[in-house]
Amino acid sequence: MKLSQYTAFVAIADTGSFTKAAEALSISQSAVSHAMASLEKTLGVVLMRRSRSGVEFTEVGRRILAHARTVVLGTEQILQEAEALRADRSGTLHLGTSQSFGARLLPRLLTEFRSALPDVEIVLSEGTDQEIAEWLGGYTIDVGIVALPKENLTTVPLLEDEMCVVLPPHHPLADRSCLRLEEVADEEFIMPVGGVEPMLRSFFRGIGRDLRVGFHVHDVNGLLSMVAEGHGITVVPALALPRVLPHPQLRVIPFAPSLSRRLGIGIRTGARRSPAVEAFVSMARALARDDTWSRSFDLEPDRGARGAVAGGAGEPGAQMPWRQGDPVRAAAAARSGAGSAPAARSGALPRVSACPAMASAS
Repeated sequence: MKLSQYTAFVAIADTGSFTKAAEALSISQSAVSHAMASLEKTLGVVLMRRSRSGVEFTEVGRRILAHARTVVLGTEQILQEAEALRADRSGTLHLGTSQSFGARLLPRLLTEFRSALPDVEIVLSEGTDQEIAEWLGGYTIDVGIVALPKENLTTVPLLEDEMCVVLPPHHPLADRSCLRLEEVADEEFIMPVGGVEPMLRSFFRGIGRDLRVGFHVHDVNGLLSMVAEGHGITVVPALALPRVLPHPQLRVIPFAPSLSRRLGIGIRTGARRSPAVEAFVSMARALARDDTWSRSFDLEPDRGARGAVAGGAGEPGAQMPWRQGDPVRAAAAARSGAGSAPAARSGALPRVSACPAMASAS
């Protein structure tokens, strides 16, 4: 039995004649007749009788017709699904990302994605955590990197991103290897615009204090420049720090115990996950578990940096700790040497961290 035979059978039933069935299928009437004769011969039953008044189905023909419709409909659904999948693999993926994720981890992820799905166009929209959540809820983007938890959104956990204090060079706490939250509670902060401030306010409420904010700044480099000029201090996620600080004298110091934000992938709720979305989620999670990706900014600092973080403010290099190399890596050396890094937690998310002990999946 062939699909063309079932198709001809159903077409005759729908149109009421061999002639109209042939027109609907864009084949000759003799081809329809041949298909029906072959089907009846294969089945060994009479399916219909032709007369001057039209086509009359036998009882067996009516029963088999129901199954033939199922075969034809199922085939059509298979073809439609395949066409949709092909369209998805060559369509567009709308992605929302924050400045910090885009600066550090997104380039490697996009390299992997474009290698696997080269025909998918990627449209990037950069915004704050709240904006990305709103875009997902408003069907503006397909996926977005968001801080967790998020109510009313479908999310997939990705990694943890450790928070760091950034101080001007002559700050009284600048020579410390790590800091407790209470030690900066009286400071005036310059805050990055995005999802960090609500989280930091929550941390401060946990110790019974209020966060004092003097300025809000969108650009990370502008934020760090204001800190360098002594207009306040800041707390930023490790991912938000550039590989080389715009002002080498700045001090980047981790918290002890560590504070972090949880990042995840937000997916447009209620939408069918296209192959492009499924591939993005799968690749992002795989890379988050990849130690080389989570340490993608974990560069070795120069000799001056090592001398600075190892010793006090009076030792060589202490006033210019990160002229080259990565500030987070240097902060990691400081806290590791101080022995204040907390133990890795069992079952935790992969962690982008200023502390080597927390940098990979536990």
